[in-house]
Amino acid sequence: MGLASLSVPVSAQSNADDGQSAAETEALNNYYAAKAAGRRAEATKYVLDYMEKTKGENDPLTVDLTHSYGNFLREEGDIREAVSVLKMARERGIVAFGEHGIELFAINLDLGEAYVERDIGVGRPKKYFDHALEVLHKNGQRETTLYVRTLVGITTRLTQAGALRGAFSADTHGDDFEDLASSGFTSMTQSYESGYRVLEGYMREAIELAEVLDIEDPYLGAKIAIVRAKTKVLETLFLEVVPPGIRGSISGATAREYYQREDSNLLSAIDVLMGDAEQNQGFVDIANSARMDIAWLSKDMQHMANLCSSNTLNMASRYPPDRLFEITDDGDVIAPRFSFRISSNIFKRPKANKYDTRNLNQEDREKPQFIPVCINGRLMAALVNTRVVSIEDIE
Repeated sequence: MGLASLSVPVSAQSNADDGQSAAETEALNNYYAAKAAGRRAEATKYVLDYMEKTKGENDPLTVDLTHSYGNFLREEGDIREAVSVLKMARERGIVAFGEHGIELFAINLDLGEAYVERDIGVGRPKKYFDHALEVLHKNGQRETTLYVRTLVGITTRLTQAGALRGAFSADTHGDDFEDLASSGFTSMTQSYESGYRVLEGYMREAIELAEVLDIEDPYLGAKIAIVRAKTKVLETLFLEVVPPGIRGSISGATAREYYQREDSNLLSAIDVLMGDAEQNQGFVDIANSARMDIAWLSKDMQHMANLCSSNTLNMASRYPPDRLFEITDDGDVIAPRFSFRISSNIFKRPKANKYDTRNLNQEDREKPQFIPVCINGRLMAALVNTRVVSIEDIE
């Protein structure tokens, strides 16, 4: 069918020559017009609608088109609709291929990605990411680099979805909160719950499998170690903004112990990856940026300066020039475009709301914040306005 391949120009097609129906001709014409205008989701929808009517909702080609339509909606920013369509693709795929058909791997993975972009927490994306892993497992692909890379990818995406941000909960010991409040006595305590243990579970499985796959990819273990260390550093970064006294917080001494341990792990992983520096440069860069995070969280200006001067890290392409500023010898940050000097304490973060660190008032949001960056061997600062800052996202 012309719609199956979409490879023949519309001008070369005619009902008389190839028996093409009027409905198919209309769908093709609409497809090419929308595609030419850059509206890929709309273009795919014309073909999908036609295939649903002629081939049925659960035909493999219809499932594939539904999946593609959902991904194009994601690309165009209609995330809510993308989630709905990808869920439909999954339902149709289960009918067409079975719950563990290998085609469900990509559909589940993309549905999890869409939920990450919805930014409604980690529960939903984790559910579909786990389904994707189960599909690989059921198809005998657990001891493969694809499975391991998927584990690592899930860890990074759940981190971006807020797995390390944690949540606050109230413990009223089974009593009604309103009764406790009206009595003038409340036994409510706050606790901070991070999703690090969930992420650690994925990473442990990846490390276990990497040992089996060492011959296939001798650098796989080092790459996983870097992502694991980066994740651990991010956890301590988020815990730093948890109000003092919240159960589950960590002490400064414990944090420093984490920093030193992870810096050592990162150095060991870098040594392994340098066996093929050209092939592994991307992961080496991630490792060095994580070391920069550690130096920043440790408030070790000298270490940060050394990392920059050694040219192990260069962020020149990551920040626009109008957001970059010099740090003087005495540690002050100079922001000439804004005509003011900022205190040398570039680590200061706005105070969080008592019950929810994500709620900041407008004044706090407008306060200029700086993070240290390496630009061509110099330690500089970049102006940002965000509650929690990491040097770069996990890639």
